[in-house]
Amino acid sequence: MSYPKTGKEVFVSFSLSNTMFSGIGKGTITREEVSVDYLKELFTKYGVVVSAKPEQRKLLEAINEIYDLQLEIPENLKIIHLSEKNRRLVVISVQGLKRFNGSLLPQYSEEEFQEATFSFVKYYVQSRHYDDLIAENAKLKRDLDVEIAWRTRECEI
Repeated sequence: MSYPKTGKEVFVSFSLSNTMFSGIGKGTITREEVSVDYLKELFTKYGVVVSAKPEQRKLLEAINEIYDLQLEIPENLKIIHLSEKNRRLVVISVQGLKRFNGSLLPQYSEEEFQEATFSFVKYYVQSRHYDDLIAENAKLKRDLDVEIAWRTRECEI
């Protein structure tokens, strides 16, 4: 199965960096842990672009084998930037593997791979800033309270 090319692909990476968010300007970023089934639906709807170093090939192969995500394994690292069109980033979190200065090593033994566990975190960028959303929500609540008060008022006869 190959995922579609929609122009709104979901980016997938093993790490998160500030440069990934440089194309979005002011906005709100939400973060949530997601399931593999959710990812499959997301990738089927929007497509996927994988950003991984060539030495992370074995990690991607393991993830594809374990979770059947069928992620394309890139030959070269693709630099990604979130934007108005590409608002979704999934970071694959790897636990149980040794690291050097916080980074994954270029290679691991088969025994080390057996110890690895993976989880998936989705970041979603909204073009509206959180403060603006809070202010809009407060205004809507005030308007609703006024409407309810007007409709439930008691009339004197």
